[in-house]
Amino acid sequence: MMKRSHAVIGAAAGVAVAHATGASMLAGGIVAALAGLLPDVDHPHAAVGRLLPRWWHRLTPGHRGPTHSLVWCLGLAVAAYVANSAVDGEPAGPLLALAVLAGSLSHVLADGLTVAGVPLWWPFRRRRTVFLDALAFPTRSWAEALVVLGVVAGVGYWVSL
Repeated sequence: MMKRSHAVIGAAAGVAVAHATGASMLAGGIVAALAGLLPDVDHPHAAVGRLLPRWWHRLTPGHRGPTHSLVWCLGLAVAAYVANSAVDGEPAGPLLALAVLAGSLSHVLADGLTVAGVPLWWPFRRRRTVFLDALAFPTRSWAEALVVLGVVAGVGYWVSL
């Protein structure tokens, strides 16, 4: 999926998490939208990847590597929780960590719907997983736009209930 799709799906995931926890939906959406871009830190032309020096990309195993796994998403959430607690000086509330988890996980799951798949179970299994095999689609396709629309509509409906 492309940057815009990841940000929009991440924002929707953050709004859903915030709604479920009774926290600020605006804050949850913003944090998760940004976190939805973080797994592409391994791609030199991605929004986050362009912020890093060239030598960084020579150290990574390439796009859709470990940063597209469940371990990465959980690690980001733990890092966000620890950093938030360190800044506050006391145990933090769950919103930041949950929004980071929701945003990064939305990225990984969305990329798992594409034909390229993701190494979801890295480091335990490095083979890429493609969800819904026969229904997998290429990036920049009408199916990508349909998935984004479906996620946003579904979250919007649930939040409005």
